[in-house]
Amino acid sequence: MSLKDLFIVNNDKPVKKEPSKATSKLKFPTADSSNSEETPSKFSAFGFGKASFTPSVNSDEMSEEHLNKAIEIYQNGFDSLNQNGYDFYEYFQTVIQGGITNPQTYKMAFSMGSVMDKSVTKTKLLQQSDFYVSEINKVYNDYVTKGNAKKKELVDQKTHENQSLAGELNLMKEQLEALKTQIEDRENKLSSIDDKYFPKISELDSKLAANDIAKNKVIESIELVKEGITNNLK
Repeated sequence: MSLKDLFIVNNDKPVKKEPSKATSKLKFPTADSSNSEETPSKFSAFGFGKASFTPSVNSDEMSEEHLNKAIEIYQNGFDSLNQNGYDFYEYFQTVIQGGITNPQTYKMAFSMGSVMDKSVTKTKLLQQSDFYVSEINKVYNDYVTKGNAKKKELVDQKTHENQSLAGELNLMKEQLEALKTQIEDRENKLSSIDDKYFPKISELDSKLAANDIAKNKVIESIELVKEGITNNLK
């Protein structure tokens, strides 16, 4: 067993580092895996976890919950990319532990790495760092593409639903205005209905009354004549 196999140390006891794959496709967490169980990030142990990294949050743009989740995903993703043997990942962990702003840390980490792997060079570390950056950017770009596509879908649905409801509302308003006009028309007709029929009904009442009087006068005359006949003819 070489020194590079004992790089990760917990509780002062050497622990063999688990082999990892050279690609992120099998292990790198994505936004879709947010509900699955995730291995706690190693970054916290090196001062790069939530306790030491507390960015300010603009509540108008994002929630702190979403930000913390995204940080956790990328931390776990970086861990999952760790290559076999000693590479930039182990160098990074040593720098973080020693102080990322301390120039001496970089020299110390390089010396430690050289002991573990004689092939370690500045150029090699930079090339390996590009691998991690590239893989993380792949996940980022994929999430942005899918996220924007989902956002566009929701915005399109919102626009369609908004236009549909606005159209229905305008139609209902037009129907309401038409109904108001009809109601006003019926109210006007109702208020004038007496004036419309009163002359005709009055005329008929007058004719019926005249008819009664005329009939009674004729009958009266006939009855007088009948009485005259009865009384005057022997």
